[in-house]
Amino acid sequence: MKSLPSKFTHESKLLLKLSGPIIVGQVGQNIIQLVDTLMVAALGAVALGASAFAGSVYVIFLVFGIGVLAPLTALFARTQGQENYPYGGVLLRHSVIIALGISLLIIGILTVLYPHMEKMGQSPEVLEMGKSFFLITIWSVIPSLLFQAYKQFTDGIGKTKVAMTVMSLGVVLNITGNYVLINGHYGFPKMGLNGAAWATLIARSAMALIIVAYIHLHPYFKKYLQERWAHRLDHHLLKNMLRLGIPNGFTFFFEVAAFASASIIMGWFGAVPLAAHQITLSLASTSFMITVGIGIATSIRVGYELGRGNYPQARFAGFTAIQLGGIYMGLCALGFFFLRHWLPTWYVEDLDVIYWAAQFFIVVALFEIFDGVQAVAIGALRGMSDTKWPSIITFFAYWILGLPGGYLLAFHLGVGPIGVWIGLLIGLVVASTTLTWRFHILSRQR
Repeated sequence: MKSLPSKFTHESKLLLKLSGPIIVGQVGQNIIQLVDTLMVAALGAVALGASAFAGSVYVIFLVFGIGVLAPLTALFARTQGQENYPYGGVLLRHSVIIALGISLLIIGILTVLYPHMEKMGQSPEVLEMGKSFFLITIWSVIPSLLFQAYKQFTDGIGKTKVAMTVMSLGVVLNITGNYVLINGHYGFPKMGLNGAAWATLIARSAMALIIVAYIHLHPYFKKYLQERWAHRLDHHLLKNMLRLGIPNGFTFFFEVAAFASASIIMGWFGAVPLAAHQITLSLASTSFMITVGIGIATSIRVGYELGRGNYPQARFAGFTAIQLGGIYMGLCALGFFFLRHWLPTWYVEDLDVIYWAAQFFIVVALFEIFDGVQAVAIGALRGMSDTKWPSIITFFAYWILGLPGGYLLAFHLGVGPIGVWIGLLIGLVVASTTLTWRFHILSRQR
Protein backbone atom coordinates (compact mmCIF):
# COMPACT_ATOMS: atom_id res chain seq x y z
CA MET A 1 0.00 0.00 0.00
CA LYS A 2 1.39 3.39 -1.02
CA SER A 3 2.13 6.01 1.61
CA LEU A 4 0.29 9.34 1.46
CA PRO A 5 3.34 11.28 0.13
CA SER A 6 3.93 8.70 -2.62
CA LYS A 7 0.23 8.75 -3.53
CA PHE A 8 0.35 12.56 -3.68
CA THR A 9 3.45 12.43 -5.90
CA HIS A 10 1.91 9.83 -8.21
CA GLU A 11 -1.37 11.71 -8.56
CA SER A 12 0.48 15.01 -9.08
CA LYS A 13 2.46 13.47 -11.94
CA LEU A 14 -0.76 12.19 -13.54
CA LEU A 15 -2.40 15.59 -13.22
CA LEU A 16 0.60 17.51 -14.54
CA LYS A 17 1.08 15.12 -17.47
CA LEU A 18 -2.58 15.47 -18.37
CA SER A 19 -2.78 19.20 -17.72
CA GLY A 20 0.47 20.15 -19.51
CA PRO A 21 -0.96 20.29 -23.05
CA ILE A 22 -4.25 21.68 -21.70
CA ILE A 23 -2.35 24.48 -19.96
CA VAL A 24 -0.47 25.29 -23.17
CA GLY A 25 -3.82 25.48 -24.96
CA GLN A 26 -5.42 27.60 -22.24
CA VAL A 27 -2.46 29.95 -22.09
CA GLY A 28 -2.58 30.08 -25.87
CA GLN A 29 -6.13 31.42 -25.72
CA ASN A 30 -5.02 34.08 -23.30
CA ILE A 31 -1.86 34.80 -25.32
CA ILE A 32 -4.13 35.83 -28.20
CA GLN A 33 -5.65 38.46 -25.87
CA LEU A 34 -2.25 39.31 -24.41
CA VAL A 35 -0.72 39.84 -27.86
CA ASP A 36 -3.69 42.00 -28.83
CA THR A 37 -3.15 44.10 -25.69
CA LEU A 38 0.60 44.46 -26.28
CA MET A 39 0.22 45.44 -29.93
CA VAL A 40 -2.80 47.68 -29.37
CA ALA A 41 -0.93 49.45 -26.52
CA ALA A 42 1.37 50.94 -29.15
CA LEU A 43 -1.64 52.83 -30.52
CA GLY A 44 -2.09 54.73 -27.23
CA ALA A 45 -4.14 54.71 -24.03
CA VAL A 46 -7.45 55.43 -25.80
CA ALA A 47 -7.10 52.44 -28.14
CA LEU A 48 -6.08 50.24 -25.21
CA GLY A 49 -9.05 51.44 -23.18
CA ALA A 50 -11.40 50.91 -26.16
CA SER A 51 -10.24 47.31 -26.62
CA ALA A 52 -10.63 46.72 -22.88
CA PHE A 53 -14.18 48.12 -22.89
CA ALA A 54 -15.41 46.32 -26.03
CA GLY A 55 -13.59 43.11 -25.14
CA SER A 56 -15.08 43.11 -21.64
CA VAL A 57 -18.64 43.31 -22.97
CA TYR A 58 -17.99 40.61 -25.60
CA VAL A 59 -16.07 38.15 -23.45
CA ILE A 60 -18.67 37.74 -20.71
CA PHE A 61 -21.06 36.20 -23.25
CA LEU A 62 -18.37 34.13 -24.99
CA VAL A 63 -17.29 32.71 -21.65
CA PHE A 64 -20.89 31.72 -20.91
CA GLY A 65 -20.83 29.58 -24.05
CA ILE A 66 -17.48 28.06 -23.10
CA GLY A 67 -18.89 27.32 -19.65
CA VAL A 68 -21.90 25.51 -21.10
CA LEU A 69 -19.53 23.18 -22.99
CA ALA A 70 -16.97 22.73 -20.19
CA PRO A 71 -18.76 19.96 -18.19
CA LEU A 72 -18.74 17.77 -21.30
CA THR A 73 -15.04 17.06 -20.74
CA ALA A 74 -15.90 15.00 -17.65
CA LEU A 75 -18.64 13.16 -19.58
CA PHE A 76 -16.12 12.21 -22.29
CA ALA A 77 -13.70 11.11 -19.56
CA ARG A 78 -16.36 8.85 -18.02
CA THR A 79 -17.06 7.15 -21.36
CA GLN A 80 -13.30 6.64 -21.69
CA GLY A 81 -13.17 5.07 -18.22
CA GLN A 82 -16.04 2.77 -19.25
CA GLU A 83 -14.41 2.12 -22.67
CA ASN A 84 -17.68 3.08 -24.36
CA TYR A 85 -16.07 4.75 -27.40
CA PRO A 86 -19.08 5.07 -29.75
CA TYR A 87 -21.00 6.93 -27.05
CA GLY A 88 -18.17 9.47 -26.98
CA GLY A 89 -18.93 10.20 -30.63
CA VAL A 90 -22.62 10.61 -29.83
CA LEU A 91 -21.72 13.13 -27.12
CA LEU A 92 -19.48 15.00 -29.57
CA ARG A 93 -22.26 15.29 -32.15
CA HIS A 94 -24.65 16.70 -29.56
CA SER A 95 -21.99 19.07 -28.17
CA VAL A 96 -21.47 20.53 -31.67
CA ILE A 97 -25.22 21.20 -31.94
CA ILE A 98 -25.12 22.91 -28.55
CA ALA A 99 -22.06 24.98 -29.56
CA LEU A 100 -23.71 26.25 -32.76
CA GLY A 101 -27.01 26.98 -31.01
CA ILE A 102 -25.35 28.91 -28.19
CA SER A 103 -23.23 30.83 -30.73
CA LEU A 104 -26.28 32.11 -32.60
CA LEU A 105 -27.95 33.06 -29.31
CA ILE A 106 -24.89 35.03 -28.14
CA ILE A 107 -24.51 36.86 -31.46
CA GLY A 108 -28.19 37.82 -31.29
CA ILE A 109 -27.80 39.19 -27.75
CA LEU A 110 -24.65 41.16 -28.64
CA THR A 111 -26.31 42.62 -31.74
CA VAL A 112 -29.24 43.84 -29.62
CA LEU A 113 -26.80 45.20 -27.01
CA TYR A 114 -24.71 47.17 -29.55
CA PRO A 115 -26.95 50.26 -29.87
CA HIS A 116 -27.02 50.65 -26.08
CA MET A 117 -23.26 50.77 -25.46
CA GLU A 118 -23.43 54.57 -25.10
CA LYS A 119 -25.23 54.02 -21.78
CA MET A 120 -22.22 52.29 -20.17
CA GLY A 121 -20.52 55.51 -19.05
CA GLN A 122 -17.40 55.44 -21.22
CA SER A 123 -15.63 58.50 -22.62
CA PRO A 124 -16.67 59.49 -26.20
CA GLU A 125 -13.27 58.65 -27.71
CA VAL A 126 -13.18 55.20 -26.08
CA LEU A 127 -16.77 54.53 -27.11
CA GLU A 128 -16.29 55.53 -30.76
CA MET A 129 -13.24 53.31 -31.25
CA GLY A 130 -14.59 50.45 -29.14
CA LYS A 131 -17.91 50.08 -31.00
CA SER A 132 -16.31 49.35 -34.39
CA PHE A 133 -13.92 46.88 -32.73
CA PHE A 134 -16.93 45.22 -31.06
CA LEU A 135 -18.87 44.74 -34.33
CA ILE A 136 -16.03 42.71 -35.86
CA THR A 137 -15.19 40.73 -32.74
CA ILE A 138 -18.67 39.31 -32.10
CA TRP A 139 -18.44 37.07 -35.20
CA SER A 140 -15.56 35.11 -33.68
CA VAL A 141 -18.08 33.53 -31.26
CA ILE A 142 -19.03 30.81 -33.78
CA PRO A 143 -15.52 29.47 -34.51
CA SER A 144 -14.52 29.88 -30.86
CA LEU A 145 -17.32 27.67 -29.54
CA LEU A 146 -17.04 25.15 -32.39
CA PHE A 147 -13.35 24.74 -31.55
CA GLN A 148 -14.28 24.46 -27.88
CA ALA A 149 -16.73 21.60 -28.53
CA TYR A 150 -14.03 19.55 -30.25
CA LYS A 151 -11.48 20.53 -27.60
CA GLN A 152 -13.72 19.13 -24.83
CA PHE A 153 -13.83 15.86 -26.77
CA THR A 154 -10.10 15.49 -27.36
CA ASP A 155 -9.22 16.60 -23.82
CA GLY A 156 -11.80 14.26 -22.28
CA ILE A 157 -10.47 11.18 -24.06
CA GLY A 158 -6.90 12.05 -23.09
CA LYS A 159 -5.70 13.39 -26.47
CA THR A 160 -4.84 16.77 -24.99
CA LYS A 161 -2.03 17.53 -27.47
CA VAL A 162 -4.51 17.93 -30.34
CA ALA A 163 -6.10 21.15 -29.07
CA MET A 164 -2.72 22.37 -27.81
CA THR A 165 -1.19 22.06 -31.28
CA VAL A 166 -4.12 23.75 -33.00
CA MET A 167 -4.10 26.55 -30.43
CA SER A 168 -0.37 27.10 -30.98
CA LEU A 169 -1.02 27.54 -34.70
CA GLY A 170 -3.78 29.99 -33.84
CA VAL A 171 -1.42 32.09 -31.72
CA VAL A 172 1.05 32.32 -34.63
CA LEU A 173 -1.73 33.31 -37.02
CA ASN A 174 -3.00 35.95 -34.58
CA ILE A 175 0.41 37.51 -34.05
CA THR A 176 1.03 37.60 -37.80
CA GLY A 177 -2.42 39.03 -38.47
CA ASN A 178 -1.96 41.73 -35.84
CA TYR A 179 1.39 42.76 -37.29
CA VAL A 180 0.04 42.96 -40.84
CA LEU A 181 -3.42 44.42 -40.27
CA ILE A 182 -2.81 46.85 -37.39
CA ASN A 183 0.15 48.46 -39.14
CA GLY A 184 -0.81 47.95 -42.81
CA HIS A 185 2.14 45.85 -43.99
CA TYR A 186 2.49 43.92 -47.29
CA GLY A 187 -0.07 45.98 -49.14
CA PHE A 188 -2.88 45.57 -46.59
CA PRO A 189 -4.67 48.72 -45.36
CA LYS A 190 -3.62 50.14 -41.99
CA MET A 191 -6.62 49.26 -39.80
CA GLY A 192 -5.35 50.21 -36.35
CA LEU A 193 -7.49 48.74 -33.55
CA ASN A 194 -9.89 47.07 -36.01
CA GLY A 195 -6.94 45.16 -37.45
CA ALA A 196 -6.57 43.36 -34.12
CA ALA A 197 -10.25 42.34 -34.25
CA TRP A 198 -9.91 40.97 -37.80
CA ALA A 199 -6.72 39.09 -36.89
CA THR A 200 -8.47 37.39 -33.97
CA LEU A 201 -11.47 36.43 -36.13
CA ILE A 202 -9.23 34.93 -38.82
CA ALA A 203 -7.09 33.02 -36.30
CA ARG A 204 -10.08 31.53 -34.46
CA SER A 205 -11.81 30.55 -37.71
CA ALA A 206 -8.67 28.73 -38.86
CA MET A 207 -8.42 26.91 -35.51
CA ALA A 208 -12.00 25.65 -35.79
CA LEU A 209 -11.52 24.40 -39.36
CA ILE A 210 -8.25 22.63 -38.54
CA ILE A 211 -9.49 20.74 -35.48
CA VAL A 212 -12.75 19.67 -37.20
CA ALA A 213 -10.85 18.37 -40.22
CA TYR A 214 -8.31 16.55 -38.07
CA ILE A 215 -10.89 14.72 -35.93
CA HIS A 216 -12.99 13.60 -38.89
CA LEU A 217 -10.08 12.54 -41.11
CA HIS A 218 -7.65 10.89 -38.67
CA PRO A 219 -8.08 7.07 -38.46
CA TYR A 220 -7.69 7.02 -34.66
CA PHE A 221 -11.09 8.65 -34.12
CA LYS A 222 -13.08 6.20 -36.28
CA LYS A 223 -13.98 4.11 -33.22
CA TYR A 224 -15.73 7.15 -31.76
CA LEU A 225 -17.47 8.32 -34.94
CA GLN A 226 -19.35 5.14 -35.81
CA GLU A 227 -22.83 6.66 -35.83
CA ARG A 228 -23.90 8.74 -38.83
CA TRP A 229 -23.94 12.46 -38.04
CA ALA A 230 -27.20 12.79 -39.94
CA HIS A 231 -28.83 10.52 -37.35
CA ARG A 232 -31.62 12.17 -35.38
CA LEU A 233 -30.78 13.89 -32.12
CA ASP A 234 -31.43 12.27 -28.76
CA HIS A 235 -33.49 15.00 -27.11
CA HIS A 236 -33.21 13.36 -23.70
CA LEU A 237 -29.40 13.38 -23.95
CA LEU A 238 -29.42 16.96 -25.23
CA LYS A 239 -31.56 18.02 -22.29
CA ASN A 240 -29.23 16.32 -19.78
CA MET A 241 -26.16 17.94 -21.37
CA LEU A 242 -27.79 21.36 -21.14
CA ARG A 243 -28.91 20.65 -17.58
CA LEU A 244 -25.23 20.28 -16.67
CA GLY A 245 -23.91 22.93 -19.03
CA ILE A 246 -26.18 25.91 -18.45
CA PRO A 247 -25.52 26.26 -14.68
CA ASN A 248 -21.79 25.93 -15.40
CA GLY A 249 -22.14 28.59 -18.10
CA PHE A 250 -23.60 30.89 -15.47
CA THR A 251 -20.70 30.02 -13.13
CA PHE A 252 -18.27 31.22 -15.79
CA PHE A 253 -20.53 34.16 -16.63
CA PHE A 254 -20.85 35.41 -13.06
CA GLU A 255 -17.09 35.40 -12.49
CA VAL A 256 -16.00 36.85 -15.82
CA ALA A 257 -18.89 39.32 -15.89
CA ALA A 258 -17.75 40.57 -12.48
CA PHE A 259 -14.25 41.25 -13.82
CA ALA A 260 -15.68 42.74 -17.03
CA SER A 261 -18.00 44.96 -15.00
CA ALA A 262 -15.00 45.98 -12.93
CA SER A 263 -13.38 47.14 -16.20
CA ILE A 264 -16.46 49.20 -17.04
CA ILE A 265 -16.50 50.72 -13.54
CA MET A 266 -12.78 51.46 -13.84
CA GLY A 267 -13.53 53.38 -17.04
CA TRP A 268 -15.53 55.85 -14.96
CA PHE A 269 -12.22 57.00 -13.48
CA GLY A 270 -10.84 57.81 -16.96
CA ALA A 271 -8.63 56.32 -19.68
CA VAL A 272 -5.44 56.10 -17.55
CA PRO A 273 -6.79 53.89 -14.69
CA LEU A 274 -8.66 51.84 -17.29
CA ALA A 275 -5.47 51.23 -19.29
CA ALA A 276 -3.63 50.26 -16.08
CA HIS A 277 -6.50 47.96 -15.16
CA GLN A 278 -6.32 46.25 -18.57
CA ILE A 279 -2.57 45.67 -18.22
CA THR A 280 -2.97 44.19 -14.75
CA LEU A 281 -5.91 42.04 -15.78
CA SER A 282 -4.18 40.67 -18.88
CA LEU A 283 -1.16 39.42 -16.86
CA ALA A 284 -3.29 38.10 -13.98
CA SER A 285 -5.49 36.29 -16.51
CA THR A 286 -2.45 34.65 -18.10
CA SER A 287 -1.36 33.16 -14.77
CA PHE A 288 -4.97 32.18 -14.07
CA MET A 289 -5.20 30.22 -17.34
CA ILE A 290 -2.69 27.72 -15.97
CA THR A 291 -4.92 26.93 -13.00
CA VAL A 292 -7.87 26.69 -15.39
CA GLY A 293 -5.83 24.06 -17.24
CA ILE A 294 -5.24 22.21 -13.97
CA GLY A 295 -8.97 22.51 -13.25
CA ILE A 296 -9.84 20.92 -16.61
CA ALA A 297 -7.37 18.10 -15.93
CA THR A 298 -8.99 17.68 -12.50
CA SER A 299 -12.44 17.28 -14.01
CA ILE A 300 -11.00 14.63 -16.36
CA ARG A 301 -9.28 12.73 -13.54
CA VAL A 302 -12.31 12.90 -11.25
CA GLY A 303 -14.68 11.94 -14.07
CA TYR A 304 -12.44 9.08 -15.21
CA GLU A 305 -12.17 7.61 -11.70
CA LEU A 306 -15.93 7.92 -11.20
CA GLY A 307 -16.42 6.10 -14.50
CA ARG A 308 -14.27 3.28 -13.10
CA GLY A 309 -16.21 3.33 -9.81
CA ASN A 310 -13.11 4.35 -7.79
CA TYR A 311 -14.67 7.07 -5.62
CA PRO A 312 -11.85 7.44 -3.02
CA GLN A 313 -9.33 8.04 -5.81
CA ALA A 314 -11.64 10.63 -7.39
CA ARG A 315 -11.68 12.53 -4.06
CA PHE A 316 -7.91 12.24 -3.67
CA ALA A 317 -7.33 13.48 -7.23
CA GLY A 318 -9.52 16.52 -6.57
CA PHE A 319 -7.76 17.59 -3.39
CA THR A 320 -4.30 16.94 -4.85
CA ALA A 321 -5.16 19.27 -7.74
CA ILE A 322 -6.51 21.97 -5.41
CA GLN A 323 -3.22 21.94 -3.50
CA LEU A 324 -1.21 22.15 -6.74
CA GLY A 325 -3.29 25.12 -7.91
CA GLY A 326 -2.73 26.95 -4.61
CA ILE A 327 1.03 26.33 -4.63
CA TYR A 328 1.44 27.54 -8.21
CA MET A 329 -0.58 30.73 -7.66
CA GLY A 330 1.36 31.42 -4.49
CA LEU A 331 4.53 31.59 -6.59
CA CYS A 332 2.77 33.88 -9.07
CA ALA A 333 1.72 36.14 -6.20
CA LEU A 334 5.35 36.65 -5.21
CA GLY A 335 6.28 37.49 -8.78
CA PHE A 336 3.49 40.04 -9.20
CA PHE A 337 4.33 41.75 -5.92
CA PHE A 338 8.08 42.11 -6.38
CA LEU A 339 7.91 42.92 -10.12
CA ARG A 340 4.88 45.23 -9.92
CA HIS A 341 6.78 48.33 -11.11
CA TRP A 342 8.55 46.54 -13.96
CA LEU A 343 5.75 44.44 -15.48
CA PRO A 344 3.67 47.43 -16.72
CA THR A 345 6.67 48.70 -18.70
CA TRP A 346 6.16 45.75 -21.07
CA TYR A 347 3.13 47.63 -22.36
CA VAL A 348 3.55 51.37 -21.91
CA GLU A 349 5.97 54.15 -20.99
CA ASP A 350 3.27 56.38 -19.50
CA LEU A 351 4.30 56.90 -15.85
CA ASP A 352 0.74 57.45 -14.65
CA VAL A 353 -0.42 54.15 -16.16
CA ILE A 354 2.61 52.36 -14.66
CA TYR A 355 1.88 53.86 -11.23
CA TRP A 356 -1.72 52.68 -11.17
CA ALA A 357 -0.87 49.23 -12.52
CA ALA A 358 1.73 48.80 -9.76
CA GLN A 359 -0.92 49.64 -7.15
CA PHE A 360 -3.34 47.12 -8.65
CA PHE A 361 -0.66 44.40 -8.64
CA ILE A 362 -0.44 44.63 -4.83
CA VAL A 363 -4.07 43.44 -4.57
CA VAL A 364 -3.54 40.86 -7.33
CA ALA A 365 -0.70 39.37 -5.30
CA LEU A 366 -3.09 38.97 -2.37
CA PHE A 367 -5.84 37.20 -4.28
CA GLU A 368 -3.77 34.90 -6.53
CA ILE A 369 -3.90 31.88 -4.19
CA PHE A 370 -7.68 32.18 -3.74
CA ASP A 371 -8.11 32.58 -7.49
CA GLY A 372 -6.17 29.37 -8.15
CA VAL A 373 -8.00 27.34 -5.52
CA GLN A 374 -11.46 28.32 -6.74
CA ALA A 375 -10.58 27.53 -10.38
CA VAL A 376 -9.44 24.01 -9.53
CA ALA A 377 -12.28 23.40 -7.05
CA ILE A 378 -14.80 24.24 -9.79
CA GLY A 379 -13.04 21.70 -12.04
CA ALA A 380 -13.25 19.03 -9.34
CA LEU A 381 -16.96 19.68 -8.83
CA ARG A 382 -17.51 19.64 -12.60
CA GLY A 383 -15.91 16.19 -12.68
CA MET A 384 -18.66 15.08 -10.28
CA SER A 385 -21.30 16.66 -12.55
CA ASP A 386 -22.06 19.24 -9.85
CA THR A 387 -22.73 22.50 -11.67
CA LYS A 388 -25.81 24.02 -10.01
CA TRP A 389 -24.34 24.93 -6.62
CA PRO A 390 -21.08 26.38 -8.02
CA SER A 391 -23.16 28.81 -10.07
CA ILE A 392 -25.06 29.90 -6.94
CA ILE A 393 -21.83 30.27 -4.96
CA THR A 394 -20.11 32.37 -7.64
CA PHE A 395 -23.15 34.62 -8.02
CA PHE A 396 -23.22 35.31 -4.29
CA ALA A 397 -19.44 35.77 -4.00
CA TYR A 398 -19.02 38.21 -6.89
CA TRP A 399 -22.37 39.92 -7.36
CA ILE A 400 -23.67 40.15 -3.79
CA LEU A 401 -20.31 40.70 -2.04
CA GLY A 402 -17.40 41.40 -4.41
CA LEU A 403 -18.63 43.88 -7.01
CA PRO A 404 -20.93 45.92 -4.73
CA GLY A 405 -18.17 45.97 -2.10
CA GLY A 406 -15.67 47.23 -4.67
CA TYR A 407 -18.05 49.96 -5.83
CA LEU A 408 -18.68 51.05 -2.24
CA LEU A 409 -14.95 51.20 -1.48
CA ALA A 410 -14.08 53.01 -4.72
CA PHE A 411 -16.76 55.70 -4.77
CA HIS A 412 -18.22 56.06 -1.28
CA LEU A 413 -15.38 55.24 1.13
CA GLY A 414 -12.67 57.22 -0.67
CA VAL A 415 -10.41 54.30 -1.61
CA GLY A 416 -10.47 55.18 -5.33
CA PRO A 417 -9.70 52.83 -8.27
CA ILE A 418 -7.88 50.26 -6.12
CA GLY A 419 -11.14 49.69 -4.22
CA VAL A 420 -12.55 47.92 -7.29
CA TRP A 421 -9.74 45.33 -7.04
CA ILE A 422 -10.24 44.92 -3.29
CA GLY A 423 -13.88 44.06 -4.00
CA LEU A 424 -12.76 41.35 -6.43
CA LEU A 425 -10.43 40.00 -3.74
CA ILE A 426 -13.38 39.69 -1.32
CA GLY A 427 -15.34 37.71 -3.91
CA LEU A 428 -12.46 35.33 -4.59
CA VAL A 429 -11.88 34.59 -0.90
CA VAL A 430 -15.53 33.64 -0.40
CA ALA A 431 -15.75 31.63 -3.63
CA SER A 432 -12.57 29.60 -3.07
CA THR A 433 -13.38 28.57 0.50
CA THR A 434 -17.02 27.72 -0.21
CA LEU A 435 -16.32 25.72 -3.41
CA THR A 436 -13.58 23.70 -1.70
CA TRP A 437 -15.93 22.89 1.18
CA ARG A 438 -18.61 21.84 -1.33
CA PHE A 439 -16.21 19.35 -2.97
CA HIS A 440 -15.22 18.01 0.45
CA ILE A 441 -18.86 17.31 1.35
CA LEU A 442 -19.81 15.72 -1.99
CA SER A 443 -16.71 13.56 -2.40
CA ARG A 444 -16.95 12.33 1.21
CA GLN A 445 -20.55 11.21 0.58
CA ARG A 446 -19.49 9.30 -2.53
